Formats: sequence, structure tokens, C-alpha cells
Amino acid sequence: MKRLSLILVLIMFLLISSALFGEDGDESSPPVLVDISELAGETGAVLRFDYWKGIYELRKGSRSVRFTAGTSWYLLNYTELRPELVSELTKDGHFLIDYETAAVIKEFFVKASPGSYGIKYIVLDPGHGGKDPGAIGYYLDDNNEKKALNEKDVVLETAMETAALLEARYPDKEVILTRSDDRYLKLEERTGIANSVELAENESMIFVSIHANASFNSKARGFEVWYLPPEYRRDLIDPESFKDIDSDVLPILNTMLEEEYTIESVILGEKLLVSLDGQVGNLTENRGPKEESWFVVRNAKMPSVLIELGFVTNNDEAVLLASHAYLKKLSKGIYNGVVDFINDYEHTRGYIK
Repeated sequence: MKRLSLILVLIMFLLISSALFGEDGDESSPPVLVDISELAGETGAVLRFDYWKGIYELRKGSRSVRFTAGTSWYLLNYTELRPELVSELTKDGHFLIDYETAAVIKEFFVKASPGSYGIKYIVLDPGHGGKDPGAIGYYLDDNNEKKALNEKDVVLETAMETAALLEARYPDKEVILTRSDDRYLKLEERTGIANSVELAENESMIFVSIHANASFNSKARGFEVWYLPPEYRRDLIDPESFKDIDSDVLPILNTMLEEEYTIESVILGEKLLVSLDGQVGNLTENRGPKEESWFVVRNAKMPSVLIELGFVTNNDEAVLLASHAYLKKLSKGIYNGVVDFINDYEHTRGYIK
């Protein structure tokens, strides 16, 4: 009887040991997994999923965490790669991560203070300048005299006026003009000015290039905003910053960062169109959003758009673009669009009516 009791005790001990430490007794039991949708609810983060790229994102305020199914790493704020992830994608589409990683992410989001993240730098790029006049148009003034209108002059005045409005509204931000006088800059110099700015963890920036249009069709008129096509890919990841990471992973990281810039560029472009329409929509045409891989847009490593203020080759619009009062309206439109974009991050208001 005693021998039977001893055997039962031994069996119970083995069962308990197996449950606690795994079959080999080495504490190798599978990790506890947490559904990221539940993690989003606990932390107050927003969960997004890109079906085509297979990217999951948790975002709260200034902070972002991104995952991809089938990898053993995750990305914090697009810059810090953590390789300790254990994940599983269930048949019903739920993405699970290990408990330890979930705990790290919870702490990461706790540190996200509302309002601490913002657009610190606003880069305004008036196109052309100096020996490059840009598009040249002609119009008849009130005295029926033929006048020339240079794109470089129109965009510089608009950019300077916009910068003054933004500086008055945001004394805590830095408004950068790629040129503030009639000087010539190479295209790479313009984006180089923006790309050289060093951002802190909680800082971001936007790039707005300002131009005026021209066409062989003298009836063409109106403003438009351009941004990169979603399928275009810039080289945003510096391999030197990820020396310890498999080179096969870098394109995925680049896609994650590029997707974010693309989304923000589209949002910025839409807000600029709405605000410009509110200022001059009764005087000209809103030609809507456009997609093209312009040099200054594709080489700016940040959310970036290119605005075409109007057509200097249309007589009626050239008359408007030669008017200081009209350029002030355009400047207010750009200002309001930028303010609206910043408001998404900082929850402030500062429109000019």
C-alpha cells in the first residue's frame, strides 16, 4: 500500500513538473500569447492593418509599433527594431504576440504623453529663382499693356507671406525657407536643406514645394496639389543605422516608413486643396490631387507635397497671380491647410478667415 502511494505521488510530481517546465524540464513551455486587438483596447492605441502589405500597426499619439506576420521582430517609431517577437496569426485573422513583448509595448505607450508629439519644422520651398525664372506668362494689365509674369516671383512672394503667417501662429516651431530671395538653387540643394534637419524622437516635419503652372492650352487654369504615387518607393532607411539587421529585412522596414509618409502626404495634400478652395475657389478652378514623382517630392524624406498655384499662361489667371491681394489669399489657403494638418497631431486651431 505504501509502495502504491509512493508511485502515485511520483506520478503526480512528474505531471506537475511537465506542466511547469515542459517535457524536458527546462522551462521551455510555449509563451502566453496576447491578441493585439485586446492590447489596443488596453492601451488606448488605434489598430490598423494593411491587407496588401501584411502590416499591423498600433498607434497612440506620437508612438507607433508595427508588426508583420511571419517575422520575429517589430518596429518602434519606424526607427528602433526589436528582434524578440514571438507571434502567431490565427486562422480567423487574429494576430497574437508573446506576453513579454505585449508588456514592453504597454510600457512604451504609457510614456506617450498627449500633445507631446508635433510638427517641429515646416519647410517651404519656393521653386526656381535667380537665373531660372520658371514658367513665364504674359497678360494685359488695366491699361491694356502687355506684362511678363515670372513663376519665380509669384512663388517667392507666396512662400514669404505664408512663412510670416506660420511664424506668427507657431513661435515654438521653425519655418524654413529654402530661399528667401531671388537666388538659384539646384533641386538636390532644396531637399538637402530639409533632409539635413535632425529631429528629436517626438518631432516631425513637412515639406511644401510651391510652384506656378504653364500650358500650351491658354484656357488651362486652376490650382492643384501633387504627391508621390503610392507605389513609388524612396530609399528612406539608412543601412548604416541597421548594421546588425539582415539585409533582407531592410526593404520591409523601408516599406513601413514609406507607407506612413505616403499617407501623411495625401492627407496634407487634401487639406491644402480644401483650404485653397475656401480662399480662391470662387475665382479659379480646383483641379484636385495629382500623382507624380517630382524630384523635390521623391527626394524629401518626410511627408511632402508640391502645390501649383495657377497658370501663368492663362491671361485671366496671370492677372490674378500678378496681384498682391490674390497671392495673400493663396498664402492664407496654404497656411490654413498646414494648420489643419498640424491640428491632427496637436489638437489646436488657428485659422485665418
